[in-house]
Amino acid sequence: MINLLEHCLKKIDLSSYSRGSRNKGTELITSSIENFACEQRYKCEKEVFLGLRRKTDGHKGLVDIIIKSPNEKQYAIEIDSGNKKWSIDKLLHAYKIGYVPTWVRWNAKININMPAGINLIDLTNKQR
Repeated sequence: MINLLEHCLKKIDLSSYSRGSRNKGTELITSSIENFACEQRYKCEKEVFLGLRRKTDGHKGLVDIIIKSPNEKQYAIEIDSGNKKWSIDKLLHAYKIGYVPTWVRWNAKININMPAGINLIDLTNKQR
């Protein structure tokens, strides 16, 4: 499923989304993932709380998208235009509770170490 999703997302033209319109780029990626899930007949839900709160302020860790395949495998997806350690923390938590974690990165160069167990879909060259 991850390879299929990556193939789908790499077709997106993100060239017009840069610093000033990053939210629009993230929205485009989100809707593309939702469309992909629908086409595959997978269930999809946005902004899902998986039980993790940030230690510093108690902020709820909402995962951007959860996809549930017909074979009951569940994928936790974070979409970021920058290097957010909090996203990695949420994905590691998702991994620990049985999800297949995936980080979709676009816009800024990745300069954070990827922990084992987290899938990466790297779209960082799609705006150039």
